[in-house]
Amino acid sequence: MADIAAKRLTKTLDSIVLRQKTLQEDCKEEVASALLDAWSLVDMCHRIRELIHGMPGLSAKKQPEVRIFLQSTGQVETLRNYVQHFRNGIPKSPTPSSPLWGTLSWSPTDDPMACYTIFTGNIIPGVTAPTLAFDTHKSKFSSRIILFAGDSAIDLDLIAEQMSKMKTWTVKWLEQKKNVKLVKGKTLIWSFRMLPTGKE
Repeated sequence: MADIAAKRLTKTLDSIVLRQKTLQEDCKEEVASALLDAWSLVDMCHRIRELIHGMPGLSAKKQPEVRIFLQSTGQVETLRNYVQHFRNGIPKSPTPSSPLWGTLSWSPTDDPMACYTIFTGNIIPGVTAPTLAFDTHKSKFSSRIILFAGDSAIDLDLIAEQMSKMKTWTVKWLEQKKNVKLVKGKTLIWSFRMLPTGKE
């Protein structure tokens, strides 16, 4: 699912850019879709981290692949907790300093020198938001898609890549286990139809 969300996010963000260039400003559905996929990647990564911590035999001390994944995705926990605890965090904030749901900043696929940023909610006085950093030595943005929320930021391309690597490594690791049998199956979709009852 993470691979699909990451690919769909890139397509959606490129679609927003195209609409902006052609002055078709109404991108509400695309913006909602992009934010949904961005936050879905954060949530999926958090759940994978939870599974790793709970899976017998997996250890960051014993397996460097696990350690690399956990270290490179650690910021996911901060973002996830920020959203999970809105209720507790909002009253403590003296003034709104950044959009509540954060900002999503990206460099389009077909124009790597441009940068776009989605600000969620209304922009009111005092609200600020970061955007992509530009590496002047390499003449490119340091990341392609970043989600900023609260005081945290996460590179969504990096997160998607790390989840993909972890999936590949975990399958290989499980295949080596004598007491584990991996079964490849299809997802089934069941359906039924209700027939109207006869009138008496």
